[in-house]
Amino acid sequence: MDEHVDLESYESSSPVIGIPPDRNDPPPQKGLALCLSGGGYRAMLYHLGALWRLNEAAILLKLKRVSSVSGGSIAAGVLGCRWSKLNFNDDGVAVNFTDEVVTPLRRLANRTIDASAIIGGALLPGTIGDKLINAYRKHLFGDATLQMLPDDDEGPRFVMNATSVQSGAL
Repeated sequence: MDEHVDLESYESSSPVIGIPPDRNDPPPQKGLALCLSGGGYRAMLYHLGALWRLNEAAILLKLKRVSSVSGGSIAAGVLGCRWSKLNFNDDGVAVNFTDEVVTPLRRLANRTIDASAIIGGALLPGTIGDKLINAYRKHLFGDATLQMLPDDDEGPRFVMNATSVQSGAL
C-alpha cells in the first residue's frame, strides 16, 4: 500500500512538520525489538537484569533489534560484543550468559571509573575522555569496535545512541 503524506493538510501553526516517507527504503522488518534506556550505572544494571530474564525465558535469541541509549548502551554493548560467544542450547537459552555478560557488567559496577578518569585526566597526560575509554577497554570491551557487532544473520542488529567520550557529541 502506497501512502502519501499530504503536507498541505497540516496547519501552519503546528510544531510538527510532516514529511513523506522515503519510498526507496524497504518496509520495517518484522520481529522482536528491545529498547534499553539511559541512566548510567543504574540503567546498566537494570537492563542487565532484564537481559538475564529474557535469556532465561528463551526470548533473547529471538531478538531482531536492540536499541539503546547511554547506560543501556553499556549493557547492550557487552551483549553485542559477546553475542558470538554465547552458547544457546536447544531451548534457546544461552547457557554461558552469566560468564559472558553478567560477570563483566557486575565487575564494572563494583568500580568507580568516572572519579579516577576525572582526576587522571586533570592531573596526568591525556583527557578525561581518554581515561574513560581506557577503563571501558580494560574492564569490558578490550579492542572491540562497533564493526564487530553481529550482522543481521548472526544475531540482533544493535543500534546504540550515546555521547562520545572523546568529543562529547551524540
